[in-house]
Amino acid sequence: MDVSYLDLLMAQQEEVTEAEGGGGIWVVADVVDGAVAPVTLEALGAARTLADALGAYVYGVLLGQGVAGLAQTLYQAGADGVRVADHPALARFALEPYLKVLADLLEAEQPEVVMFGATAQGQELAPRLAQRMGGGLVEHATAVSLDETTRTVQATFPIYGGEYFEIAACPEARPQFLTIEPGAFPVPFMDTYRKGEPTMLEVEPVEPAVRVVGAAEGFEPPVVPLAQAAVIVAAGRQAGDFELVKRLATALGGRVAGDRGARDAGWIGPEQVVDVRGVTVAPQVYVAVGIRGDTFHNAAIEGAKFIVAIHPDPTAPIFEVADLCLEADPQEVLPALLETLKR
Repeated sequence: MDVSYLDLLMAQQEEVTEAEGGGGIWVVADVVDGAVAPVTLEALGAARTLADALGAYVYGVLLGQGVAGLAQTLYQAGADGVRVADHPALARFALEPYLKVLADLLEAEQPEVVMFGATAQGQELAPRLAQRMGGGLVEHATAVSLDETTRTVQATFPIYGGEYFEIAACPEARPQFLTIEPGAFPVPFMDTYRKGEPTMLEVEPVEPAVRVVGAAEGFEPPVVPLAQAAVIVAAGRQAGDFELVKRLATALGGRVAGDRGARDAGWIGPEQVVDVRGVTVAPQVYVAVGIRGDTFHNAAIEGAKFIVAIHPDPTAPIFEVADLCLEADPQEVLPALLETLKR
């Protein structure tokens, strides 16, 4: 009996579709300001690559209120199917309602792999679902590969802030849960010709254990310790007008600090002195205004990710450790910088 190429192709597709553990790869979307978050698209791209190797389907999950229209974005990014839970009870993320919908859905579908963005939402949901379903979890994945023999996903994740990386896998636990680090994977090609009809899920409202009732009155949050501040603007003797330093710190959303010269001038208190004998800091951005930079000060800022130094003396030691050096009088530079930040 003659068998056409089309028959052979259809038979091959049927075999792939019915592969063992064909629950597919699922991506739970993050919705931010009415749009699908970029990390969700990145996760769909990674899921598509894994699914093609496994012979499995990719499914997207949308939760929220008024989110059904976003399903086409998931189809365009590579999803073969989309499940939508659209209900007023899901308008704002709350752990219990979201957990109920996802737990019921995943228990029914028995996926092989479930991906979340490594966001506040994903980091709350993924471990709880993994525990409920007896699955394994790898968080903050920056790369994924596949052992096709065991259908096991191997995920790379950073250690000590990215100083080095490790690879982990869940060879026996199923489903395999992953949280995807934002920006680690490329956004897939958005195929505008890909379209589908999402499946709407029934939602049983669940009362959240925590509700947002509004801003607290008469409450001042505790000040972040200087050692934990993300942005620090520090003054030295050559800063000149200390008010300009404080205004710059406010404009950058940072904390005010200084060296021992600033303390001697009465500008700051002892708890604001950046020095190995005072406070050692490791902010994302450290702006040294008029700080010459002695050994004790420079050693205390070694952990800073990016150091900006403004000082009129080109031989100031602070320039040896700074990432961006500006040889100038701070009183001339800061007004122009503040004006630029207003734009």
